Amino acid sequence: MVREGVLQPVESGEFIAKNAQHVKIHEEGLQKLCDEMILSVTDKLKIPDTGADTIHPNKDHEKAVDWVFVADALNFCFWSYSGDPKWTVDGHSGYYALEAALDRALKNGVDITNPKFYSTITKDELQFLMKGDNEATIPLFEERIAVLHEVGKILLDKYNGTFETCVKEANKSAVKLLEIIVENFPCFRDEATYKGQKVALYKRAQILVADLWNFFGGKGLGHFTDIEQLTMFADYRVPQVLVYFGVLSYSDELMDKLKQDILLPSGSEEEVEIRGCSIHAVELLKKKLEVKLMPQKAEVPNSSLIDYYLWCYRRAYADKMESIPFHKTLGIYY
Repeated sequence: MVREGVLQPVESGEFIAKNAQHVKIHEEGLQKLCDEMILSVTDKLKIPDTGADTIHPNKDHEKAVDWVFVADALNFCFWSYSGDPKWTVDGHSGYYALEAALDRALKNGVDITNPKFYSTITKDELQFLMKGDNEATIPLFEERIAVLHEVGKILLDKYNGTFETCVKEANKSAVKLLEIIVENFPCFRDEATYKGQKVALYKRAQILVADLWNFFGGKGLGHFTDIEQLTMFADYRVPQVLVYFGVLSYSDELMDKLKQDILLPSGSEEEVEIRGCSIHAVELLKKKLEVKLMPQKAEVPNSSLIDYYLWCYRRAYADKMESIPFHKTLGIYY
């Protein structure tokens, strides 16, 4: 995949890590996390139990692909300020709350997977669909409406009203599907300029591809021959785990900002360094796991599986993570 003048996520992570001033990667932390993950490997990596089940249609549902697409189009910015009430749906928070809201809509007969519906969805309709358990509302409400209108119109205009068309056009290539998403759906084009260089992070675009792969068990519409070329999905929770294990460290100035809940603007130097260093750290971690696991003839996890392990680890051990502040950025990219 090539976008002229833009480093792709693997190269972006390496470039950012080499030039970072506020974030550092530590060898001893990488080794500590590698050793921890090895304990969860028999023939393959076992994901920590978060105590919550995903809520989605069966993979044989006729609109399964479009459900994954809508969920990932809306999969961004669920954090709340320290002490503020969280947006929850049926007791679920974060992405799980989004799944619960979409599942509730389907069960109530709302055609939420149909771009003819959501390309013109009104504020009142979306507010009703995203109604939570308390007074807290889903963050960035206006941006979510804009995203639904944007992607819905593009599907109707270019892809016969279904994301399946994009998946089939990719011809079993994760990289090709990523290219289709980034080139044709602007809200997934997660890029920034760092030290004068255009870099790509592509959290939501990559997680959309990986979610299809995971949803369908790597088969059928979820079969990609090059899934290992994806990186981790640079968000605000996985870096929290990387700091917990000592893989990443922040400058005193940056850590003070995080402890004070000071927003890091999307595309700012500190925000890009946290996300870029996370990408590179996971690539380095993957190489360490490969060295350890190859002699055991165990399956070496790809970057998306490592990301999922770390994301679930954060949820499973949320109490341990409380002392590690996560960075807060308002934006649609993660």
